[in-house]
Amino acid sequence: MSKVLMLAPTPFFSDRGCHVRIFEEAAWLKRLGHDVRILTYDAGRDLKDLHIVRAPGLLPYRKIEAGPSLRKPLADFALLRKARQLIKNFQPEIVHCHLHEGAFLGMLVADQMPVLLDYQGSLASELSEHHWFFRLWPVSAGMGHLEETINARVRLILLNSGSLLAELPPALRKKCRVVGDGVDLERFKPSSPDPELQAKAGLKAGVPVIVYLGLLNRYQGIDLLLLAASLLKERGVRFQLLLLGYPLGEYPAAAEKMGIQDDVRFVGRIDYFQAQRWLSLGRVAVAPKISRTESNGKLLNFLAMGLPVVCFDREVDRELAGECAEYAVYDRASEEKSAASLADALEKLLADESRRQELSQRARNRALERFSWAEVAGRIANAYREIQG
Repeated sequence: MSKVLMLAPTPFFSDRGCHVRIFEEAAWLKRLGHDVRILTYDAGRDLKDLHIVRAPGLLPYRKIEAGPSLRKPLADFALLRKARQLIKNFQPEIVHCHLHEGAFLGMLVADQMPVLLDYQGSLASELSEHHWFFRLWPVSAGMGHLEETINARVRLILLNSGSLLAELPPALRKKCRVVGDGVDLERFKPSSPDPELQAKAGLKAGVPVIVYLGLLNRYQGIDLLLLAASLLKERGVRFQLLLLGYPLGEYPAAAEKMGIQDDVRFVGRIDYFQAQRWLSLGRVAVAPKISRTESNGKLLNFLAMGLPVVCFDREVDRELAGECAEYAVYDRASEEKSAASLADALEKLLADESRRQELSQRARNRALERFSWAEVAGRIANAYREIQG
């Protein structure tokens, strides 16, 4: 089995989607006998049974949410220095890099070792969705060129979704391996709501709960979700919206401005290892992500829990949820139309108990049949063997 250096230029572990993937991959690869060291920033929390190495920088990195930061270059420089030291002492056979940032650092330190990119979406597209600065032509063009260079130079590209192949030029597809995405099927499974947790969240008894789990930002569709919630209230639909995630930012103030502050519960950051308890409070789940190039792993948590789910009709969401979701139409040119379609889908599902039961059963079965982390780890191990000859 292989000695693997996993480069993670992120404050691992911070209870968000990218970090869950890193954790699950490393844990399952370890079960298969691989020796995995995760090199990450000085921020984040350690996890039992994983070998995590941190790279302390001149200035501490404390931003745990996704997105650019002025301190990120310093954190990456610290990671680069620590990677050189770790390679000398650990002598890995493979450098497994998360995010394009990780692959860029990996190429600088790997020497003759093969570098894999664990691709979770376009670098240029993600940055442009986080901040207007990265939408300026010279910047976006530069980021696009950097992304193309990284994609061309890594040995293999691991994809968590087959639909991401379409985002890459045909010349690169021969080096892509679709390893898929997974969910912890033992942790996330149908369960009854916890009354104590219900009370802690301030939820009203007997009022249906729409639950969301993930980061709170525009490209996750939270702006549209709050607009949809205001439409549901205008229509007289009984509901409570339970938002599990961070950063809260201006969203509580926005909810108050819309007059839905009594219908929305902002819980903030929750422990990933307690997420199933919170999700069990939901009657319906929602995953309104609008990013064009990223997967939507939270859908798998919802499917495994047997939660009927509403999401936008993106190709990657169709690939994950199949016939186990109600799909809204996302209109990039009109927030109002997108929010109205999302509200329509939520209203329809809240009103139709038989449809919810049907989707619930389908969802759990689909998760069991298609989204085992053991199978994902097996495909990654196959990629390791391939590049080692």
